[in-house]
Amino acid sequence: MQNRIVDAMPIARKLIANYLAVKPGEEVFIVVDTETDMTMPRALAGASLDMGAEYTLAIMPSRGMGEKSTTCTDVIGKGMEGADVYISMTRTSGAAVYDGRLKALLEQKKLRECCMVMRELDNYIKGGALADYEEVYRDGQKLAEFWEGKKHIKITSPAGTDLEAEIGHGHAIIECGIARNPGDSMAFSDGEVSQGPNEGTMNGVLVIDGPICMIGTPLEPIRMTIKYGKIASLDGGDPKVLQQLAKIIDEVPNADNIAEIGLGLNPCSLQNGDFQEEKKVRGTCHIALGDNLYYDGTTKCEVHMDMIQYRPTVTMDGIDVVKDGKVILLDG
Repeated sequence: MQNRIVDAMPIARKLIANYLAVKPGEEVFIVVDTETDMTMPRALAGASLDMGAEYTLAIMPSRGMGEKSTTCTDVIGKGMEGADVYISMTRTSGAAVYDGRLKALLEQKKLRECCMVMRELDNYIKGGALADYEEVYRDGQKLAEFWEGKKHIKITSPAGTDLEAEIGHGHAIIECGIARNPGDSMAFSDGEVSQGPNEGTMNGVLVIDGPICMIGTPLEPIRMTIKYGKIASLDGGDPKVLQQLAKIIDEVPNADNIAEIGLGLNPCSLQNGDFQEEKKVRGTCHIALGDNLYYDGTTKCEVHMDMIQYRPTVTMDGIDVVKDGKVILLDG
């Protein structure tokens, strides 16, 4: 894998110098776990030095599903306070990004951050990573501006999803590959706008035909009933995936909570079975279970699990945003 730093360095330089706009003298804090492929973290550290910044690379324990997987160590929590730029790269969980201490620092505009958790090296150098992020970010701004202040969302899909929820309690969050100012947030690869539904308001049927965080793509779409913002029942689909989901819901408090609604905007992202890549695909919709503190909610959970739907139709306050997987609000 060491040879692949040749592939990683050009992207790392672009990330540090342009997308994160790292300045001389700034402190860049890179957090990994024991299962992280170190090629890109090392490339980012080198690119930070090239910009005249200093880096700190911290290794935290790998977290299993539900094992404090939205909570980082206290030392890393303290380290965030000294950072200008925070880059989370834990492979086994989102602990380094969904920790509530990071959310607080972002709200206080103490730092800017880039989420690169639960990804393989290819996710940083192929597919969605190669997009024109100036263009993707402009689309994210347009969608977030439209989304802000809307009160009702409806989601349907050819696979059978039929959901409705109230929205507007939290802000629409732009994650479109650029975070140049304190308080800004991005991921990489990237390209989505998201918001949490108002807690306790989502009802209907959710059918997942795309990949699920840390589980994979079901051989048969997973069908579930949602009542008052929680999974009321798992009704059918791939038996192995159903068993895994049921175990998580049974064993992890609040894992049945509907935490997030996200719409993909990246025209270069690949439909390759990787949930982190696919949730950015232009015209997809993902629904997340579990922790919603990052989305201005109040539900703490040790999982945050994205689940992708193909070819959704999404309306907000009765206005079409996405229709059969096309972002018609932006593309016409």
